[in-house]
Amino acid sequence: MDAMIDFGGKQIRVKENMEFTVLKLKDKKVGDKVEFQPVCILDDKDIITEKSKLGAFHVTCEVIGEKKGEKIYSFKKKAKTGYKRGVGYRDSLMVLKVENISRK
Repeated sequence: MDAMIDFGGKQIRVKENMEFTVLKLKDKKVGDKVEFQPVCILDDKDIITEKSKLGAFHVTCEVIGEKKGEKIYSFKKKAKTGYKRGVGYRDSLMVLKVENISRK
């Protein structure tokens, strides 16, 4: 059984025992459990998208690590004046592992 979860404006398709990265969750540390409400359940034969039926499902994940994302570098320059500025940025990410997708 697969599930689609909504996190940070992005939808992620997850399976049991799958690892994926998301933006850092506040107040969560390595080893903590996180529970998500699925947007869609993809069963062997059915696709469940009705909110009344989805209320019975939940996706349980465990935080297994933290890391930084790829560096994004921004540079701006103005001609003939010698003005140059560069700024780098990296997202703080968390690695989650899906423990189970089950009914409540």
